[in-house]
Amino acid sequence: MLNSRFFCLAALGALVSASASAQAVEGKFRGMYVCEKLPTTRNILRAPLDLEVQGDSARFARPLFNLDGSRVVGNELASGTVDANGRLHLTSRWNYLGNTSNAEYSGTLTSTGGTLTGTQTWTGPGGGEPIRRTCTVAVVPTSAKAPSPSQHQ
Repeated sequence: MLNSRFFCLAALGALVSASASAQAVEGKFRGMYVCEKLPTTRNILRAPLDLEVQGDSARFARPLFNLDGSRVVGNELASGTVDANGRLHLTSRWNYLGNTSNAEYSGTLTSTGGTLTGTQTWTGPGGGEPIRRTCTVAVVPTSAKAPSPSQHQ
């Protein structure tokens, strides 16, 4: 009887610990997205990124730019999962000018932030050899309280 009570308490403690660990990475994060230069673009890509984690789901959004980086033409929306240890895996798919990008990102997130690395695989409308580029994301938690207008002066 004592052993079964101990086992139940130990199992409950493990569940509470895993749940607390998963909850530690819940929330909203903001950061920077940086990708290698493509043959068709002028520079490497630098873009702001917003990440949100709820339970075991994660998603991010970042702006898509035209080829010279002068205009926003859409958004990349990635979605995926996060485990109890903060390991993220997200995927996205989007199109621009007949080209399709499939991307996969993975990394680790804690309550203080984290990093993701990923690969975009681009294919053109006529097929051909895909173009790949690596991307890196660094995020920190967003503040819970927005600054008041007087703090912007």
